[in-house]
Amino acid sequence: MHAEAFVVEMPLVGDYQTGDHGVALRRGVIVRVSRDGLSGWGEFVEIPGYSPETTETAIAALRGEPVTHSNPMAVAARRTAELDLRAKEQSRPLTTLLGGEPGPVVVGAVIARFGDVDGLLSEARVRVADGYRKLKIKIGPGFDVVPTLALRSAVPDTVIAADANGAYQPGEIPVELDGIGLAYLEQPYSPAVDWSAWAELRHRFATPICLDESITGPPTLRSAIAAGACDLVNLKAARYAGPSQAMELHDIAQSAGLGLVAGGLLETGIGRAAALALARLPGFDQPADLSASNRYWDRDLVNPAWT
Repeated sequence: MHAEAFVVEMPLVGDYQTGDHGVALRRGVIVRVSRDGLSGWGEFVEIPGYSPETTETAIAALRGEPVTHSNPMAVAARRTAELDLRAKEQSRPLTTLLGGEPGPVVVGAVIARFGDVDGLLSEARVRVADGYRKLKIKIGPGFDVVPTLALRSAVPDTVIAADANGAYQPGEIPVELDGIGLAYLEQPYSPAVDWSAWAELRHRFATPICLDESITGPPTLRSAIAAGACDLVNLKAARYAGPSQAMELHDIAQSAGLGLVAGGLLETGIGRAAALALARLPGFDQPADLSASNRYWDRDLVNPAWT
């Protein structure tokens, strides 16, 4: 098997700003593995502020060089490429290799306009007109109740969720958020916050609580379940050490009766293919955070682009 890695830099077509980081130029690595004339593809995405992994550490990890921290997302890119190649060698879609069924996926759009209510509402109307079935906005201290209420008023018939990316400390979340009718509140606390605080918030709030960054693998998910810390989990195919680990997390969550959201990481169409393959597994009961290619890119790396 022959393996190659390509560094890519792609400008986003619009603003992407959360409470603690913004992305205008997205860097990453495309991985290709080849054998007997067939190629499998995977993708690593660098998002400063979200993960310590960088394009440079990903390349080093893929080469087997020493790095100062683990790089599961780089490992995921390589293992996804290998699985994609296996699917092609078996002449079937990656979806069926993972145990899902081919077909459309109901999706929502993530609106990352932290600090800009007017921009948030303007983009929300565009995304609803595009046909997205859920809007998930980025919130944090100082930008939470007001924009969420404004969004609820602007698009009253649309499913709305909010993602804090760990911006709050226990006791900081405004109680007014709980009366807006959010589908779920995602990652309000940082991964460093004890599970008991998550369980207390879940007991106190009627809004379902979703975990993302806190779940780094099966042990943390089992701990969250044992503590009663969440109602849902956002699973991102690119975040874990390969599709097999993402599928294991899917199975653990389903066995515990948790809801599932399929998420993305500003992938090109290459990484998005793996995310959609995972999203077609049973149990994903919320619209996926997987927008079309034109949501982020003037020109995607795949042809045809995702719609």
